Amino acid sequence: MKATGLFLLLVPPLAGAAPLSISAPPDAALTTPHRIEVLAEGLKVPWELRFLPDGRQIFTERIGRVRIVENGKVLEEPALTLPAAQGNKMGLLGLVLAPDFEKTGHLFLAWDKVVGDRHFELRMERYRLDGNKLVEPKTIIEGIPANQNHTGCRLEFGPDGMLYMTTGDADQADGVQKLDQLQGKILRFNADGSVPQDNPLVGKEGARPEIWSYGHRNPQGLAFQPGTGRLYESEHGPLHGDEVNLIEKGANYGWPVISHRREAEGMRTPLIEITPAVGPGRLLFYQGKAFPELRGTLLLCCLRGSAVFRISLGGDGLPTHIERLWNQKWGRIRFINEAPDGSLWLGTSMQDPPEGKPNEGDDKLIRIVADPHGTVEAVVGKTAEPVLLTPDMDDPEKIIAAACAACHGSGLAGGEKRGLLSGEFKHLKDPADLEKTIHDGVPIAGMPPASGLLSDKQIGIVADYIRSHRK
Repeated sequence: MKATGLFLLLVPPLAGAAPLSISAPPDAALTTPHRIEVLAEGLKVPWELRFLPDGRQIFTERIGRVRIVENGKVLEEPALTLPAAQGNKMGLLGLVLAPDFEKTGHLFLAWDKVVGDRHFELRMERYRLDGNKLVEPKTIIEGIPANQNHTGCRLEFGPDGMLYMTTGDADQADGVQKLDQLQGKILRFNADGSVPQDNPLVGKEGARPEIWSYGHRNPQGLAFQPGTGRLYESEHGPLHGDEVNLIEKGANYGWPVISHRREAEGMRTPLIEITPAVGPGRLLFYQGKAFPELRGTLLLCCLRGSAVFRISLGGDGLPTHIERLWNQKWGRIRFINEAPDGSLWLGTSMQDPPEGKPNEGDDKLIRIVADPHGTVEAVVGKTAEPVLLTPDMDDPEKIIAAACAACHGSGLAGGEKRGLLSGEFKHLKDPADLEKTIHDGVPIAGMPPASGLLSDKQIGIVADYIRSHRK
């Protein structure tokens, strides 16, 4: 069957499971009233942003600058300027704080370096933040093949305390399946940059011990699901066929042998396959309380797609529903991140040849803040009805709309495997324990706790609603 428009094929990672297909994701909007603030303009492809414990923010620009935001303003003097290679998609890319940053001030950067006549390498280095400057560079890994396209590179620390790094195929796809080469891989390091002894290829002759998974084309997003520790990855595909993958230790994700919905023995088909291409960027599991409609969902930035996909997941980690936020509002979106207060920070990527067509003021750093006096945007000719959660709200349908519907659907009727009003509970033996389950969440299923978001009274109201409406 030939599909028109945007087509996604959702393929469970378990052998023998039937694929699930959905049509183009509908446009949606935040239902929580909010305001949108443009914090900075005229940036050069901001690639990653992190939140410092002292309330400041730090971000990379692909031209080679690390910048600091203080009191909502970008400091003029960079914290660091690197001689990052330039050309199409190259430059200064990933940034992540070390788990012990408050004690050590350590953070990690990934960037492309010129190493010869039209030869490039991707490298990762550790620095220490001293005031407004990055000092004491230490090379963690270097010599990873790079090119003017397909260079990755996202950095994330996992719940295991390990540092994960994505690498693109560097337009050298013939090395992606080779385990003695580092392009087209996800790599895993200890926090000090050494190689963990439980990496899957440690001790294997002819294999690089840093490799965690392989067969990737151009992965630019990594996100660990809170509670379950599942690792999701976003990746640019060939001739469309962009991907979201559920990453497993030592697994082969097929490039360049397979792509799209093709299958081959010993190789993984994507969890989500997207055609036409949307240019997937950063991934984020939103856990904040400012926007209850996003809690527990997976957000995917889109470059060519100029939007953010909101992906709802079932307790088994498989997608159940996808919507599109801020479609065509700001152009190409490179990253989205969650601040400690639950606000959302986005970076645009319009100064991004050849696809980016910058408008006046591009690129921008944008903040979205929940505000009871803010607005709710119109979507496809209609306005989403705002449901602002308040401490005294006692209408069960309003509480559910504000705090539960993003994952469990309107009225908790849900989508596939998400409804709470029929069938057996998978993670609850006795319905009398509903209040405790809602209060504590279900970490192994990726369900965040409602404590702190809902009062005990409101948790009881939701529990009573479920019990009274179950078939």
